[in-house]
Amino acid sequence: MNIRLNPEKTALLLIIIAGLSLLGAVIWKNYETRTQYFLSGSPPAEIFTKIEPKSVPYNQIKPPAFMQSDPLVMGSITSTVGVIIYGDYADPKSLTFYKEITDMAARQKGRVRVIWHYLPANDKDGEVGYEASVLSECNRLIDPAWSAHGLLIDKSNLKRSDLEIISNQIMDAENMLWACRRDKDIQDYVRHGINLARGDGIDKAPFVFVGTQAFPSQTSSTVEILQSIQSYLR
Repeated sequence: MNIRLNPEKTALLLIIIAGLSLLGAVIWKNYETRTQYFLSGSPPAEIFTKIEPKSVPYNQIKPPAFMQSDPLVMGSITSTVGVIIYGDYADPKSLTFYKEITDMAARQKGRVRVIWHYLPANDKDGEVGYEASVLSECNRLIDPAWSAHGLLIDKSNLKRSDLEIISNQIMDAENMLWACRRDKDIQDYVRHGINLARGDGIDKAPFVFVGTQAFPSQTSSTVEILQSIQSYLR
């Protein structure tokens, strides 16, 4: 059967086909933009600052440079040897490593510098290790005595309820600690430090540096760490 179209109907049909093609192109472009591009024309700022975890051979990982703002537990910039502990307040092994190292360091009369860096297993809001890190950092910023750190270290099985108990113990009259724990900038600062460590290959707590030598807990013991410290002190 032959269908004959007069010129007017042919022109109308071509216009309809062209319109449908254009509409399809617009819909596809909109879908592609929503799924592959940022509508504002530039990616959000956190894309630039996000640090992806890296897998680095442990013997190639070097400690960060000492900073005046580092959470210093004992010793000073002039100490004979520097020890950096990346730990998780909610991890019993981190607490064991910390206590054995600091017990030994305390007998060296300032010759050993010990720095604690936060490295909870998870840096999401609500995770006890991360929330403990935020509490500790807030207390460190407010109170030079940094009493929260010692109280958290002494908790062998840290729970969320312990954070509130400790917070109430050290709460300041102006409630600065309460406000600080809810400050997004402080939370992001702590989280950035955690991600920075993971980006350097420091993947799991406890992770210890003695001088420039790395001691990941997966392959190291406190005996090896203490022996390494002693070798610097001879």
